[in-house]
Amino acid sequence: MFDRRLLKNFDFGLLTICLIISFIGVLAIYSSTHFAKDTDLYTKQLAWLGAGIILLLCATFVNYRILWEMAYPLYIISIILLLGVAIFGKIALGAQRWFKIGTYSIQPSEFAKLAFIVALARYLSPEGIKRKINTLKDLLFPVLLLALPFLLTMFQPDLGSASVFIFIFFGMLFFAGAKFSHLLTLVCIGISFIPFAWFFLRDYQRSRLMVFFDPSRDPLASGYHIIQSKITIGSGRLFGKGFLSGSQTQLRFIPKQHTDFIFSVIGEEFGFLGTSIILLFFFFFIYRAMKAASTKDMFGRLLSVGIISGITFQIFINLAMSVGLAPVTGLPLPLLSYGGSSLVATLIGVGIILNVRMRKFMF
Repeated sequence: MFDRRLLKNFDFGLLTICLIISFIGVLAIYSSTHFAKDTDLYTKQLAWLGAGIILLLCATFVNYRILWEMAYPLYIISIILLLGVAIFGKIALGAQRWFKIGTYSIQPSEFAKLAFIVALARYLSPEGIKRKINTLKDLLFPVLLLALPFLLTMFQPDLGSASVFIFIFFGMLFFAGAKFSHLLTLVCIGISFIPFAWFFLRDYQRSRLMVFFDPSRDPLASGYHIIQSKITIGSGRLFGKGFLSGSQTQLRFIPKQHTDFIFSVIGEEFGFLGTSIILLFFFFFIYRAMKAASTKDMFGRLLSVGIISGITFQIFINLAMSVGLAPVTGLPLPLLSYGGSSLVATLIGVGIILNVRMRKFMF
């Protein structure tokens, strides 16, 4: 029998904010591709949005505790998919990150983030380890859980998505009660590998990192995106130029502006006022999502924290990238940027958060 307390605890505000941001994204995608060859991208995004909403509702109303039993199988499946995309995946722009299915593409790394969160949440919750995390040795298994999807994503290559795994990892460990000294030790170990990682980066990735410090050193290639993005946002001024009236956007000065630089489109057409509203929506989105993390069930809390950590990191990096405060990494802006896999994975994550919040009274 359906428990009415579930609906009483359902966060309609979080769902509403999520849908508003998503529909704003569809409009921004429509504007950014209005005079381009790919004029059907907004309809594809609408299709993905419809599928995402259905999966969100499924993730909301099926008790999230079922994920406890499915945690490691889901993780293994995600690793198999990441291996599969390395062999059979579609190659585009020098990267091999997608499975091509008809006119649609699926990016396994987006769903691997969710699988990683579920697996790590199971291990870190009291039922998983049956002890507190007291030593560095206790962190060995979580590091192994991180290493596989991180390395497979790095080799695609996708530095942006790989970095999301790291932020999720540390966010969940912190909330699980790991000692700060142990987390700092892991950070120092990671930093020590950075000089060696430089030699494994592709040429375009090295260029992007270098032009971050000085975009003018390569203004027509690696630095072009950042320079044009800043010009586009700045040209919107206070109130913007109006929907479909952004000259930088409509003349397509920024390549792939419907994905990585969707915020620049909004900045030009709706100005400082429009971007401020978007930031407020994201702020309330994160704020309301964090309320789910107050549940007494550690597994549910860690699920929420992991999903929120990943979304927050992507928002921060994408916005910083758009205004030249971070290197171009290829991370989409959650719910706004074009990309079916990112949109659907984010909506599933929101469904899990709603699920956890809705069942707080059970614990």
